[in-house]
Amino acid sequence: MKKKLAIMLGLTLMIGSLAGCGDTKDAGTAADTEPAAEETGVGSDAQTDSGQKAGMETEEDASAETDSVLKDGDMVTLKVVCPGGTASPGSKGEVEAAINEIIAPYMDAQIEFEFLEWGVFQEQKNLILSSGEDYALVFTYDSSRNYATSHQVLDITDLLPVYAPGLVEEMGDYFEACKIGGRMYGVPTFHEYASRHGITGMTSVLNELSIDPESIQSWEDVDAMLAKVHEAHPEMNCLVPVDTNMIISGAWNNAKISKIIDGVGVYAEGDPLNVVNMYATPEYMEEVARRAYDWNQKGYVIADASTIPEVRQELLAAGNSFAFCGGIHPGTKTQEAKNGGVDVTTMPIDRAVLNTSSVDFAQYMVPTACSTPEKAVKLLDLMYTNEDIVNLISYGIEGKDYEIKDAERNIIGYPEGVDSSNVGWNNETWLVGNGALGYVWETDDPDIWEQYQELNENSVKSCIFGFTFDPQNVKTQVTAIQNVISKYGATIGCGYADPEESVAKFVEELEAAGINDVIEEAKTQIQAWLDANG
Repeated sequence: MKKKLAIMLGLTLMIGSLAGCGDTKDAGTAADTEPAAEETGVGSDAQTDSGQKAGMETEEDASAETDSVLKDGDMVTLKVVCPGGTASPGSKGEVEAAINEIIAPYMDAQIEFEFLEWGVFQEQKNLILSSGEDYALVFTYDSSRNYATSHQVLDITDLLPVYAPGLVEEMGDYFEACKIGGRMYGVPTFHEYASRHGITGMTSVLNELSIDPESIQSWEDVDAMLAKVHEAHPEMNCLVPVDTNMIISGAWNNAKISKIIDGVGVYAEGDPLNVVNMYATPEYMEEVARRAYDWNQKGYVIADASTIPEVRQELLAAGNSFAFCGGIHPGTKTQEAKNGGVDVTTMPIDRAVLNTSSVDFAQYMVPTACSTPEKAVKLLDLMYTNEDIVNLISYGIEGKDYEIKDAERNIIGYPEGVDSSNVGWNNETWLVGNGALGYVWETDDPDIWEQYQELNENSVKSCIFGFTFDPQNVKTQVTAIQNVISKYGATIGCGYADPEESVAKFVEELEAAGINDVIEEAKTQIQAWLDANG
């Protein structure tokens, strides 16, 4: 446990040192906020003892006040919304009951999970946030500002140090990259903070065709690999979307350009004031539009890729698909194996880049309609600091959903007769809170958490890391731009449109929608951010 906490502390300090945009003045250390005894004239034992007693009484009063809110005799249900492979996992009741036993001494509350399948998660999550129903926590995986400006979630800045002190202590500096106007609207999960992309393929196909994964070092190597797979298996879908409607766009976006808002970004290692229309760049034309079109013309891309409702896990598990292009991190192999029941091999291509969007990418937030935000925040505290809760949410029930394989190294796996197709609980550690407190799955390396640290530390930091765009002044243009992207983005990104014609029309309609107004607004805000942060 101490080793895992040390890793988290190292990550916290690393991220804190990068997040120069953060307002750290509101979270000073004791040395910053408490004058030394000699400076105040407090030198005698009597005075020191009196001060200690006063401090203890203050802490006891605060603790009593917190307890009166959490242990108020009102047994509430804390509904937690998160994505999952199935809406009704078999061990759900047992997991909830086990967590409720753990939280009982802390507060009068019971947890109830509401899982939304990935294919409908975004839509259903938005409906929940706008419904006015009493939910305690909702998982989100896009920018904090989207929710802060819509007033769909609560500002929990002042609640965190009172009801989640352990969480603040473990991940406090990491919060700096997620603040909006110096305030916290969500708590980021522990996950890969740097974004690296490549291709992930079925291990069985690689072995059959004697393709060495280490030899795939560039997108040209990927071209050659796909040609070999297609020749050997013309009936197979060489490529499926990593997410709905996306074949390669995400890989290009994160590796080359730091996105500010849809359609607008800067080159990750360039001039922060050189804000561009991402879809008008030569990189988009060459690395997305032409490549996707070429792959589609050659028959590599699954039919109806821009509209297909199935997620990649389902497509790979069906046995007639080879690979997808997308994000790669130390736990990708296990993530895909548990979700789809398939053995895959990752082949990273692009460099790892640290963007603001990859740091505040996955968070738990307290909806505005939550009737007991104090208890919701306390539940967050336990999700990030209690090892037993982390393991329950990550892996389910010991002896049923997993078993200890190597107690000394904290390695677990499926019990005999259990796999991803019949397990009663299947989750991903990046959805859990602080997954680094939990066990290591047997298909991962024992030092997986150290690998996460290495990935983050060796990444390229975006020139606008920590900057978050406020679209308030260009809301009309942003909406119009999103409509244009919806019209062209998936069609071009999946290779269904001749780039020589479609990209020019795409850019023309983006300009008509007001993308240049957004670019100028972004420049103004970035300049102000640079001025404020030296």
